[in-house]
Amino acid sequence: MKLLLMGMLAMGALSAQDLLVKDATGQWKQAITNVLKAAEKMPAEKYDYKATPEVRTFGGFVGHIADATVMFCAAAAGEKKAPAGAEKTMKTKDALVSSLKDSIAYCDKVYGGLTGASAVEPVKFFGQERTRAGILFFNNMHVYEHYGNLVTYMRSSGLVPPSSEGR
Repeated sequence: MKLLLMGMLAMGALSAQDLLVKDATGQWKQAITNVLKAAEKMPAEKYDYKATPEVRTFGGFVGHIADATVMFCAAAAGEKKAPAGAEKTMKTKDALVSSLKDSIAYCDKVYGGLTGASAVEPVKFFGQERTRAGILFFNNMHVYEHYGNLVTYMRSSGLVPPSSEGR
């Protein structure tokens, strides 16, 4: 009886871990798809637009997202992969969108390689112990945060952001 109960509990834990992976991956796909669509939709001449002198340009946000997603995904994968430096070195829409697509492809592999068991493995992140899934959820939150910046820049440029299209 104890063995049966332990087996049932283990199956429930595995199902919960698999759901954790599904949630992290689903949020990633939703957030980064909107970012990519926004980056592609914004005209090239608006990539140097900034709301105030103290903040990043639209292109700067695209580059920052590209660089940061690589950093977060590499940490979750336990890899040493340096971001492209898009935020600081790339200025054109074509270069920034290309870097964003490269970062998405890399992160898609990391999310795709995550299993229920590996999702809860601890790794070091910013000097603290976190789970791989926790780092990827942090990545999702960061992407959503800066998608909000892109939305504001799009609206102030007279464009409808991807997440509001068709409404």
